[in-house]
Amino acid sequence: MIRTPLALLAATAAVGALLLSAAPASAATLADPLQDRVDAVIAVHGGVQTGANEVSWDDGAVILTIAVGGIVAQAVGGCPSGSFCAYSGTSYTGSRLQFTACTSGNSVTALGTVRSLANSRTSGTVRAYDGAVLKATLAPNTGRTSVTAGTDTLSCS
Repeated sequence: MIRTPLALLAATAAVGALLLSAAPASAATLADPLQDRVDAVIAVHGGVQTGANEVSWDDGAVILTIAVGGIVAQAVGGCPSGSFCAYSGTSYTGSRLQFTACTSGNSVTALGTVRSLANSRTSGTVRAYDGAVLKATLAPNTGRTSVTAGTDTLSCS
């Protein structure tokens, strides 16, 4: 079979058009699981997306860092100096909720389950509660690599 240049060009153009028309449809159906998690937190708890995997409240006084690949880079347990943090995984892994302001009842419900805690402040105590029940007390520069599920608020002094 002999192909003329014009026939070959027409066939190539037809295949190219088919591939190009399929590309946007397949790209549009790809989901972004990380963005879906960020959107879900904002839908339920409010806040502002401040990074690809971050949501913050109170002008950055509270920051949720959603784990990418299961780990958030971590100082006590990776909690930045001057902050106290709750983690969704044991041993300071998973998503991290970071507080820089010391108030009496910081909700950790945006994180979901709390499995570890860190107090990276140089003074003051952090207390974890399940309702009115005290679950853990952290002195300055200490942490708990494992806490039982149920923590819903953190307070500090």
